[in-house]
Amino acid sequence: MTHHAPRAGSVLIITEKFDPQADQAIRGLNGRGIPFFRLNTDDLHDEYRLSAASADGAMLFADKWGRSHRFPDETRSMWHRKPVPPALPAGLTDAEGLRIVRDETLEYLSYPAATGAVPWINNPFENDRARRKLPQLRLAQALGLRVPRTLITNEPERALAFQQEVDGRVLCKTMRADGFRRNDDSFFLFSRKVDPESFARHAAQVAQCPTLPQEYVAKDHELSITFMGERVFCCRIDSQAVAGAGTDWRQADPFSIPLRIVDLDPAVEAALRRMLAYYDLRYGAIDMIATPAGEYVFLELNPNGQFLWIELITGAPMAEAMTDLLAG
Repeated sequence: MTHHAPRAGSVLIITEKFDPQADQAIRGLNGRGIPFFRLNTDDLHDEYRLSAASADGAMLFADKWGRSHRFPDETRSMWHRKPVPPALPAGLTDAEGLRIVRDETLEYLSYPAATGAVPWINNPFENDRARRKLPQLRLAQALGLRVPRTLITNEPERALAFQQEVDGRVLCKTMRADGFRRNDDSFFLFSRKVDPESFARHAAQVAQCPTLPQEYVAKDHELSITFMGERVFCCRIDSQAVAGAGTDWRQADPFSIPLRIVDLDPAVEAALRRMLAYYDLRYGAIDMIATPAGEYVFLELNPNGQFLWIELITGAPMAEAMTDLLAG
């Protein structure tokens, strides 16, 4: 993992207008007198002006209220928090023109990530590398962690053979897609168990899209483990105690599930820190299972996962820890 000496200057936060996690950290920065510049990408063309020149490579971000930030000279650290696709200029309706504007804007916004000049939380290039599920599982295995047996295939016969290999205990999940809209309704794609008959009945559809079936591992409870620099918060999620939360606890109201901060097994923590170092991440949220036999099973790493919900339920000082990380 790359380490940087503490720097003066402002924290540059790239996010969107509605971001309670950024709001909390900004309160912390204000409380310490540490300046920041917030770029909400959904307001980009309405409220911000951008410029950069080859003479010195500096990038200037300025908003309509007269605030500005010069990257990297004035950058203390950079938080790639939750940017969304940039708002496009009003009045431009041509589809191809809109596509070009979007692509050019995203390209400009990618330039800071191409330099290692400042501490990142996290560099989006590293986030993109780290979020991929199958390489994560292979790395976790190499680091000595147990992982569920997992397959990605568009061959129905191979999927059916895998179902037999795991004795019919199959969980289906997506690699990237998290939901979709149909008419005015939104749908979220949860991980779900598929019984053998349903799996066999729908196996032919595997040919239409690379599909990820995974061995379903019995749970005693789950762990959401958040690393913020040197600090770690291990939240125990007693998902099996709440109806509807047993397979994917996100299907239930998190405030209805018993949560508490617990100590993390030192050997597991050491392996996870090596994983973060491999990806050069200073922040990461990791999901694991604790089996009824007491074994820990790695599920996945989200390099830009949410943390505020854990603080709101457990009282753990996570926004303060994020402020520490941003402040350096």
